[in-house]
Amino acid sequence: MASSNLPIAIEKIKELLLNQKVITETDWENAQKNASRRRRGVEEVLIERGFFNEQFLYEIISDFLKIPYINLRKIKLEQEIINLFSEDAANKSQAIPFAVEENKIKVAFVNPLNQENLTFVKEQLKKEIIPYLTSQKNFYFASRLYQKNINEELHEIINKKFKEVQGTPSQLDLPIIQIVDAILEYALFDQASDIHIEALPDAVVVRFRIDGELHDKVELPSEVHDAIVARIKILANLKIDEHRVPQDGRFSFSLEGQEESVRVSVIPAFYGEKMVLRLMTDEAQNFSLESLGFSEKNIEIMTQQIKKPFGMILVVGPTGSGKTTTLYSVLNTLNTEEVNICTIEDPIEYGVHRINQTQVNPVAGYDFANGLRALLRQDPDVIMIGEIRDNKTAQIAVRAGLTGHLVLSTLHTNNAAGAPPRLLDMEVEPFLVASTLNVVIAQRLVRKICLKCIESYHLSPEEIESLRKELNLEELLQRFKALKWVEDKYQNFSELTFYRGKGCKSCHQSGYSGRISVLEILENIPAVQKLIIKNSSSADIQETAIANGMITIFEDGLQKALIGITTIAEVLSIRHE
Repeated sequence: MASSNLPIAIEKIKELLLNQKVITETDWENAQKNASRRRRGVEEVLIERGFFNEQFLYEIISDFLKIPYINLRKIKLEQEIINLFSEDAANKSQAIPFAVEENKIKVAFVNPLNQENLTFVKEQLKKEIIPYLTSQKNFYFASRLYQKNINEELHEIINKKFKEVQGTPSQLDLPIIQIVDAILEYALFDQASDIHIEALPDAVVVRFRIDGELHDKVELPSEVHDAIVARIKILANLKIDEHRVPQDGRFSFSLEGQEESVRVSVIPAFYGEKMVLRLMTDEAQNFSLESLGFSEKNIEIMTQQIKKPFGMILVVGPTGSGKTTTLYSVLNTLNTEEVNICTIEDPIEYGVHRINQTQVNPVAGYDFANGLRALLRQDPDVIMIGEIRDNKTAQIAVRAGLTGHLVLSTLHTNNAAGAPPRLLDMEVEPFLVASTLNVVIAQRLVRKICLKCIESYHLSPEEIESLRKELNLEELLQRFKALKWVEDKYQNFSELTFYRGKGCKSCHQSGYSGRISVLEILENIPAVQKLIIKNSSSADIQETAIANGMITIFEDGLQKALIGITTIAEVLSIRHE
C-alpha cells in the first residue's frame, strides 16, 4: 500500500469515516485490499469508488485537527501574495501563502502538524501566520503559479519553434498540445467559466470569461489558428475536416490528478472557425443553496418544497443565469440511498455519483419527450429534465409530476410568474398545472463586490436623481422598512448606506470578484392555483404572489446591495432584462 500524504494516521481516518457512517468496516477492508494490490492510498480507492470526494475527506480531517481547510482551486490566487515565498521554500515546506489579513499571512500546508515546516515558514515570512490545511493536489495546483503567465509561456513556446523551423505556415512544427494545455490551465487558474478562441485577419485572440465579463488574455499569430482548432476538435471527438457547419462536443482533461470537463462549441466565422470552451466544474454539485444566494426565507421555502414526494419544481431565467447549477444543488440535497434519481440532459453538464444521467441524441431520435417516456419505466422517484422546450415534453413532465414523481426542470421565462402561463401556452391543461406545480424559482446572476477593496458610501444627489427617474424611492424605502431590511429611523433614500469595490489587483481593478444569484420563489399557494385555473396573466399571478409575501428578483438584489454583497449598479442592470 502506498504511503499517504494525509496529515493524520490512516487508522484515525478510518475511525472518522466510520463515525460519519459514510463507509462500513467491509467497505474499508475491500478498499484496503485493492489499495495494497495497486500501491494506492486506501482513501484514494474510496474516493475513486464514490463513497465521498476529496473535499469531504479534508473537511472531516480539518474538523478533527481544528485547523481550517482551504480548497486552493476555488479561490482567486494572487501572484503578489504567493511571491512572498520563494518557489524553493514552498516546495521544501509543502506550504503556500494565499491571503493576508490584518498583518497576518494565511498559509496552506499539506501537513500543518509538521513543526519543522511551521517554524521554517514563520522564519521565511517574518510575520505571524495562520495555518490552513490543504491537499497535496491543491498544493501542486497553486504552486504552478510560480511559473510564467500565459502570455509569456505561449509566446516562448511559439517563438522558439518559429526560429527553429523555416517554411510556409503549414510546415511549422508547433507543439500544439502544449499550447492548448497551457490555455486550459491558465483558464482554471483565473477561475474562468468560458474560453473564447477567435480568428482575426492577422491574429488569434484568446479571451476568458471571468465573473461574467470577457477579458482578452493573449494574442497569437494567425498561423496557429487551424492547429488549435484541429487539436480541440480531436479532443472533443468532432469532425476535423468539417468547417461549414456548427459542431458541439465535450472532453475531459486531468490537471494535478483532478478531472476537469469541457464543453466545446464550434461555429464557422469569416476569418476561420470560432470556438467557445465552457469549463464545467463538478464541484458545482456541492454548492449549498445558501452559497448560491438563497436568503434564509427562501431556504426555508425550498426545504419544505423538496420534502414533497411528487409535483414539479421549475427554475426559470435567461441563458447563463445559473439555472443548471441551482438544479444540481437541489438534486444533490435529494440524492440519498433511498431515492432513485434519473436525468435527461442536453448535454450532461456535471457528473453526479449515484444519479442515472442520460443525454439526448436527436440524430438517433432520442429527444426529451422520448427520453422522458423511457425514464418513467425506470421506476424513478425524482426526474430531472434539462429543459422543457416543446409541448410534448411539457405534457409528459406535468403528468409525471401528477403520478407520484418529483420532476425538476428549467424553462425560459423572465420571471417566476411567467412559468404557469408558459406551460398553458404549451397546451397543458390549467387544472394539471395548478395541481402539479410546487414552486418556481426565477434567477439572475450579479457580480459580488471584491472583499479586498470594499467600501461603503451614500448615494450622491445626482445618483438619487438618476434613480428617481426609474424608481419610486419613497415607496421602495417603505417596502424596505416593511420587510425589516432597514430601520424605521431612515426618512430618505440618501441616508441609506450602499457598498462598492474601489478596484484592486485582486479583482483586476473591476471592484468585483465572483458572482451570486438574485432570485424570487413563487409558491403555488391556493390563491395562485385559482388564477392558473382561470388562465390569468403573469401580471395577475405576480401581484397575488407579492401580496402573499413573495420577494421579487429586483428586491432580492436590493437586499444584497444593502448588506454589501453586490452593488446597486449591478442590481439595476438586471432590472431591464
